[in-house]
Amino acid sequence: AFQTAMKVVLVRVTGRRSADEDPALAPLVAVARRYVQQYRAAPDNQLWASFDGSAIERWLTQNGQPLWGHERPTTFVWLAAQTGAQSGTVITADDTSELKLAVDAAAALRGVPLLWPSAADIQRNHVDYASVNPTAPSTVGDIGRRLGGEGVLIGRASNTSATASVRWTHLFQDRSSEFSGTLEGINRTADLYAGLFAASGNLVPIDIEVTGVGDLREYANVETYLESLTFISHVNVLALTGDTVRFRLATRGGVESLQRALSLSGRLQPI
Repeated sequence: AFQTAMKVVLVRVTGRRSADEDPALAPLVAVARRYVQQYRAAPDNQLWASFDGSAIERWLTQNGQPLWGHERPTTFVWLAAQTGAQSGTVITADDTSELKLAVDAAAALRGVPLLWPSAADIQRNHVDYASVNPTAPSTVGDIGRRLGGEGVLIGRASNTSATASVRWTHLFQDRSSEFSGTLEGINRTADLYAGLFAASGNLVPIDIEVTGVGDLREYANVETYLESLTFISHVNVLALTGDTVRFRLATRGGVESLQRALSLSGRLQPI
């Protein structure tokens, strides 16, 4: 059971769907019991287990495996499901259909945070079944970003069952992707995010300058933020000049990974 639970964790933290079958991760799975901090019985004959996340991250880093940390874009979901010959419904956050439960479960397994519209969001923005169309996503895409989504996933389902046929479009930054399958929208979204934000490899030094640091509190906030990024292991200050601080970062993934992570949060703007 501990090994099965470890496989679930590895899918989530590496960002790879096939992590549970990866021979390179088999040595870690084999000693899963060592990394268990707590466990207890759960309802429906399930086992709840808590692992030592820091130790797992160290193992992955030391063995050259990808690590997908806190840099996980929130994805707003517009999912319309057909209920009649020419009619349908837009699934909301309070929906209890099999389809929504399946999508939420897949997102939890992959570690993708989702946002669903409320009934008030749908009414306020005049969204209906007809307007949620993966082939013309721009309008609901803009609304989804306005409601807090860093990415937007738009789907049209044949019904509300757990095996419904769904056509998906995923919008993220300047990317647009299309795919079909009940849960393929979630899995392909996770694949994209992991490809962008999971980091691996040796530590590389990168120097950055941050301007507009007006006082000690702002300096502390910037330093704390940089240290919170998963692929940055060390943050050192090289120089202070006026309101500009030069930092040296020890990173995995290089400049591109750093730029993507900084653009995700918007805390620092490129000059």
